[in-house]
Amino acid sequence: MNATHPFRRGISTTERMYFPMRELAPPFLMQLAIPGEGEIDPERLRRAVAVAAAVTPGARLVRRGAEWVDSGVDPAVRIVPGHRLLEPALETDPVLTSAIGPTPEATVEVLLLTGAPVTLIFRVFHGVMDGMGMVVWAGNVLRALRGQDPLPQLDPIADQELVQRVGAPGRPTPMVPRYRSAVGRGRQRRGLARHLLRTRSVDAAGPGALARVCALLAAETTGPSRIMMPVDLRRHDPELRSTANLALPLFLDIAPGSDWTRVRDQIKTGLRERRELNQLANTRITLVPDRINRGVLHTTNWLGARVGRNLASATVSHMGRFTADELAVPGFRPTGLFVLPQHSVAMPLLFGLTEFDGRTQLTVSARNGAGIEERLEALLDRIVAMLEAELPMRDSADPRR
Repeated sequence: MNATHPFRRGISTTERMYFPMRELAPPFLMQLAIPGEGEIDPERLRRAVAVAAAVTPGARLVRRGAEWVDSGVDPAVRIVPGHRLLEPALETDPVLTSAIGPTPEATVEVLLLTGAPVTLIFRVFHGVMDGMGMVVWAGNVLRALRGQDPLPQLDPIADQELVQRVGAPGRPTPMVPRYRSAVGRGRQRRGLARHLLRTRSVDAAGPGALARVCALLAAETTGPSRIMMPVDLRRHDPELRSTANLALPLFLDIAPGSDWTRVRDQIKTGLRERRELNQLANTRITLVPDRINRGVLHTTNWLGARVGRNLASATVSHMGRFTADELAVPGFRPTGLFVLPQHSVAMPLLFGLTEFDGRTQLTVSARNGAGIEERLEALLDRIVAMLEAELPMRDSADPRR
């Protein structure tokens, strides 16, 4: 693309769903955090972001009517001197909870926290990218920091166009708010954070982590659970190079007490039958005016918080496996990688899993309410204990332990 014909693509029905969320669940950003040892020079980072953005136009998009258009303006790089993340209650961190900048129409931002540990954070409005798109964008910036050529992501394709091309095999799963949450319900009150954001490090990793978490959530929930697992649609076109929203949900209906291997088999069957492609039809509701969309989301939040009835019990995503060697750049070696999910009024729990050098990083955004925080912390304790008991432990001789 060039200045005469800038990159542009239509805003998909899925992406329309995310616009009201910026008001209802601010800042409504996915955030990929990479803490590490060493330093990153701010000017070198700015140059790398510019080099990566030149071939990743999805990082420079602004809304123009029914389209996303490449603004030609590189994502802002914001340096936060001396700051370190406020754990464990990340929802209280003034940087993570701040609005993206520098202008209201900005959709991507990069942060460099210089406190110990130095942390690089990629912040993305979900309307322009999905989780894997964010990972690709971050990877391009790291490549540029290493002096390598970023991988061009120039296809103006999102989920809508791809599903139209490859076809949906069946009908969408009906969306009915009747599912309970593993942390129950709790009335939201003034002065109480509307959402919680927590992370835990698990000293173990291995296959089946996602299915095990889903099974445990079902065991902790009254009645059947419906877990939403985002599926990367790029698997249907390996040649596709796009950072757009290219994920649709595979719904897993799980009875309490189901073994994790049954959940794993359910996932395999759903992927083999390409069921996630059916779910694009559910996004057509977003074609109504934004004010109606906001009203629907308000009602969905009220039903979940006050009555305990949700469209799904939780979302659980696995964002991949990473190593320090593949992510390192001159002068800076990562010691971890985790994805902080966006907040949602339509879902009580959003879990993100990543694997880094033999550890599993677990993060969660939770709709808050009376009694939720205590129940969430207890739930996270049980998940960590289960994963450390059932997944392979790291080698005690590993010098990185």
